[in-house]
Amino acid sequence: MLAAMFSGKYSVVLDKDGRYFIDADGDCFVHILNYLRYGDIPKAAISEYVYREAAYFGLHGLMQELEKHPQILAKIQRHNLRSQYPGYSDCMDSIIKSAGCPATKETLDVNVLLFKNENEPGHDEFNINHMCLCKLRNLDKTVAYDAKLGPWKHDSSEKDVLNCIVYDLESLGFTITSRYLGTCIYQHETIECKKAFYAITFHWWK
Repeated sequence: MLAAMFSGKYSVVLDKDGRYFIDADGDCFVHILNYLRYGDIPKAAISEYVYREAAYFGLHGLMQELEKHPQILAKIQRHNLRSQYPGYSDCMDSIIKSAGCPATKETLDVNVLLFKNENEPGHDEFNINHMCLCKLRNLDKTVAYDAKLGPWKHDSSEKDVLNCIVYDLESLGFTITSRYLGTCIYQHETIECKKAFYAITFHWWK
């Protein structure tokens, strides 16, 4: 973008003294200028902020240097991992929407259905479109899911995906815990649905 701005092909905004005007955070953009002038690479502590600006201005060389920093590389790898799970963002939206229900106690459970593989029925009467329900341990109660995710081709297990969801929710500032509830109770003869239920508990007073 910076190269295009000064290529002469575009009208660039100038201030009253004839200086170029660039709409950017000055505290961050100074590191862009130092890279362009001297090749200086920002320290790791501010690399995420500078990386965002470098991406916006199309400074691929600076981006490649910043991607060597652990927090940037980890962020990229997390993004790559999420992209392996079709519908991940929709699942997150459903979880957060469910968590927004009016609170009646100090915690709120959101039930999430996770399944790496779809059911492969070995019998014509196995209903692949059944409603997944889970029986809570030690309680005479069944629950449905509030959000679901699956299937995916990546090698990750359901627990791996749950860890990813938990990390992202905690990164947003939520205080949560999670636990395994069990598998879907549907079965036909000896064929069972193996989709897994997990509860994500939101703590409002922690």
